[in-house]
Amino acid sequence: MNSSQPKEVLLIVDANPENVNVLKTMLAPDYDIKIAVDGEEAIRLASSPNTLGLILLNDIMPNADMYDVCRELKADKTTKDIPIIVLSEPTPEDTEAKGFELGVADYITKPFKRSLVSARIRTHLELTRCRDNLENRVKRRVSELHEEIQERRDVEDTYRALVEHARDGIVVVHDYIVKYANPAFSKMIGFSEKKLIGSHLKQFLSEEEFIEITTRYSDRIGGLNLPRVYKSKVIHFDESLIDVELNVCVVPYGRSLSALVFVRDIREEKAWKYSI
Repeated sequence: MNSSQPKEVLLIVDANPENVNVLKTMLAPDYDIKIAVDGEEAIRLASSPNTLGLILLNDIMPNADMYDVCRELKADKTTKDIPIIVLSEPTPEDTEAKGFELGVADYITKPFKRSLVSARIRTHLELTRCRDNLENRVKRRVSELHEEIQERRDVEDTYRALVEHARDGIVVVHDYIVKYANPAFSKMIGFSEKKLIGSHLKQFLSEEEFIEITTRYSDRIGGLNLPRVYKSKVIHFDESLIDVELNVCVVPYGRSLSALVFVRDIREEKAWKYSI
């Protein structure tokens, strides 16, 4: 064991002085040893601020049942992860099975052999360290993911606010169907946002404009270098025509492509030009 590191603390729970002395002789050079003579004292010491590395619990104790002590230790969040090795006489399989069901990590039978005791303790301490390291890594990664998700939500909220409060209309069209329309576009053509979603482009475009726009879109997807910005007309709810400027971007949509369309009402701009 590395002498520069503090010794791990083991708790021996045994009322038999002979067993305690044998175990202390084996383990004291490598570990700090605490002693409890009954279940009540074991639970008190295990719950103390000084974290235990492992508990060696005799299966026979005065005024206590080994299984009850295990249940209480495993039920407490401050002690539930401390590995428990039961010190026992040669034990029937069904008795060991009951102990394992209650959270016992291992059994060591008497008489104690130094090599076996040391190996079992080292193994379970190492397993505990591996589990703690894994849990800490998982917690760190979960925390990082939460931060990434929150950052992404913040960005999405910012973009959503920009889109929702934009003065120009913004529409996402996939397979000629409106998948999204911002409030500005809804106000521009006089349709409610609810009615817009799921509507076909032909509801807002004349047949001539529909053919021209969809042809342009198909040509751009096919690789032709065409202007993104062009003039068009959309049909208002009252069936009047609105002069607009369209800025169409081809963007991914699931496994296919869609059109992200920025729609600017240019009626005031045209009226201003004609008035000069």
